[in-house]
Amino acid sequence: VDFLFAVRPINLELLDENLNSIIKETLSFFAPELKKSGISIETDLCPKIPDLQLDKRYIKQALINLIKNAEFAMKSGGTLKIQTECRDNQAVLKVADTGMGIPDNILSRIFEPYFTTKEFGSGIGLTIVYKVIKEHRGDISIKTKENKGTTFIITLPLPQQEQRLIEWNGKETGDAILNPGS
Repeated sequence: VDFLFAVRPINLELLDENLNSIIKETLSFFAPELKKSGISIETDLCPKIPDLQLDKRYIKQALINLIKNAEFAMKSGGTLKIQTECRDNQAVLKVADTGMGIPDNILSRIFEPYFTTKEFGSGIGLTIVYKVIKEHRGDISIKTKENKGTTFIITLPLPQQEQRLIEWNGKETGDAILNPGS
């Protein structure tokens, strides 16, 4: 992963994608590694989430980065919980670990490029997560408690359904027709 990716706009190819399917694919890839690290996986995926306009490659990359960070935070094992839900025109994705948590003194810096607490980390994993979510018109927040764990909360917009505010079938007579285009 390079610095230019972290600073230049991403060329997203948005398609209707199932967020839960992307999560399941990514988790099945990581399951053996997580198991070897003593980490159990729990999922609570809301079946009612509609397909979202996503670039699967980038959403997967963001998930991978969050999973790798969770694994790092749970050096002596723990639980990785991934949850989805629908709330207020948004899909909510929560990635939670039972790891060491993020100390208050570095919390404000975790999305900065090249900031890392890892001996061999590049410091752009969470920068990429932040960028990918923002490019998808989403948001990301964090709940963390030292020695209890961290939860990343990602919200993504649900596709807006077309709404007709006024129904008119044209059969009534004498009705005025408002045409804002003329």
